[in-house]
Amino acid sequence: MKATQLIYMILPYTRRELPGWGKLFEKLGGYQSELWKNAPTRTIRGKFHQYLMTLDISCWHERMTYFLGRYYELDLQLFMIEAVKPGDSFIDIGANLGMLTLMAARCVTPTGTVHSFEPNPVVFKRLQAAVTNNELHQVTLHNCGLADRQSEMTLTLVNEELGMGTFTEVAQKDKPLISNQYQLTVYRGDEILPEELPGITFIKIDVEGLEPLVIRGLDRTIQRLHPVIMTEVVPQHLERGGSSVQELCEIMQSYGYQPFNISTKRSGWRHHLQLTHPTDNKMTENVLWLHPENNLSSRLEKYF
Repeated sequence: MKATQLIYMILPYTRRELPGWGKLFEKLGGYQSELWKNAPTRTIRGKFHQYLMTLDISCWHERMTYFLGRYYELDLQLFMIEAVKPGDSFIDIGANLGMLTLMAARCVTPTGTVHSFEPNPVVFKRLQAAVTNNELHQVTLHNCGLADRQSEMTLTLVNEELGMGTFTEVAQKDKPLISNQYQLTVYRGDEILPEELPGITFIKIDVEGLEPLVIRGLDRTIQRLHPVIMTEVVPQHLERGGSSVQELCEIMQSYGYQPFNISTKRSGWRHHLQLTHPTDNKMTENVLWLHPENNLSSRLEKYF
């Protein structure tokens, strides 16, 4: 029996996320990319949002999604389930294949709105297909990147994994892995987003180190709406983008925002959302920024 055939036998175990699923998945070769080079594309319904997801399980992150039945970043999804409500607005900047776009569409329902930005033309086609196949009329797609001003930038794709695209300088050791480059126009978010957005506005930013530029390009939106903001915080990515964690914090603090680490904790057989103040400037990879004039705290009081 092939290793990839054996691992399918634990699918009911991984989908339920029972204790030890990760070690079992690893032991049976779930992380060994060479075993999955010729793996087929599969379509499943997400267990959180119930929308169709077509997954290329030769790619590690899509393989994880297939075996879990959900996008692998659990902390963000648990936050969205608890915080994003029908009639709200969600801005997905760096939408990639649309895993969080689908989650947001379920949370805001057709009474809300989702705006998703993805500059990679290959990835965007799959994002577009996911939205079309699930008939998500509340989702508006934008095939572009965002920054602090309109300009031309080079999007570099590193290896053949669809998620590995960046507008920042690629590390020297990764340059042999570059698979393609695109000259693209990036825009200020303020120039694209509508003036009025329904409900509470949530903005998720995951742009491989250009988070400070994107935030500056949303200046009017931030000052007008005081949206809930979630950013990826990876020091190496920010440094490649010519910034730092300190600069990102200073920008957010200048708008009056406070940071909270987004994480999960296990209770019994399940993981639950946890929001904490960073200590000693230690931040999790995903950080929540809240403004005192935003009334989200009432929805999340039990998680602080």
